[in-house]
Amino acid sequence: MGCQCTGNTNDKYAIENILDPNYDTNLNLNTKLKTTNYVKKVFYLINKIRTNPAQFSEYIISSEKYIKEIEDRVIYDNKIKVALNEGKKMFSECAEYLRTLPPMEELSFNDDIVLECPTEPNSIKDMNYFKQKVIEKKESQKIEAYFKDSISEPEISVLLIIVDDSMKNPKKKREAVLNPKYKYIGISSTDDISETKTEGMNKDNGNNGDNNNGENNTIKKSPFCAYFSFK
Repeated sequence: MGCQCTGNTNDKYAIENILDPNYDTNLNLNTKLKTTNYVKKVFYLINKIRTNPAQFSEYIISSEKYIKEIEDRVIYDNKIKVALNEGKKMFSECAEYLRTLPPMEELSFNDDIVLECPTEPNSIKDMNYFKQKVIEKKESQKIEAYFKDSISEPEISVLLIIVDDSMKNPKKKREAVLNPKYKYIGISSTDDISETKTEGMNKDNGNNGDNNNGENNTIKKSPFCAYFSFK
């Protein structure tokens, strides 16, 4: 779900401030593949966390202020809304874990293990498409961990991957990203998120054939997904 939310960007621990504005000058991304801004930022952030886990714990704690309870559901609410499972309890547990986690080596980007993201909207949402890509890649490469993500904001995507407060298999993504035995990572994503303004359509996108002369404009966001693989 999307929302118009504003965070306190003056807070040095705000999630909006974890990405160095000049991050791309220090980005050791050796790839021949086309990469999106999402891929570049997420690659940078993951390595930043791996080399200094304790520092990122402060961002975890600072982000707890965005956790809300709405209609008996626990929600992370900052720019986007994401359903959580345990909420602040998992954020606090993750922060404590990072404080005690020894630094580890950066991951190198490996073109050979990248799982190609789809371009068709139906495939982007299809988990079976992702599973098929994993099966195909395993035929030629030894990938040891992999997962799919659907949050297009890079900073928030990484935050919630590290906290990994999911209802199904919690902490599995975190364990992959922060596994010191892994040396390589592959990341792909759909094109950077875009919005398309459609005029002359009613709320059901004109399926009933009515035209209201553009009185109800709609904003449609492109579906998004990212694929991660490790070895």
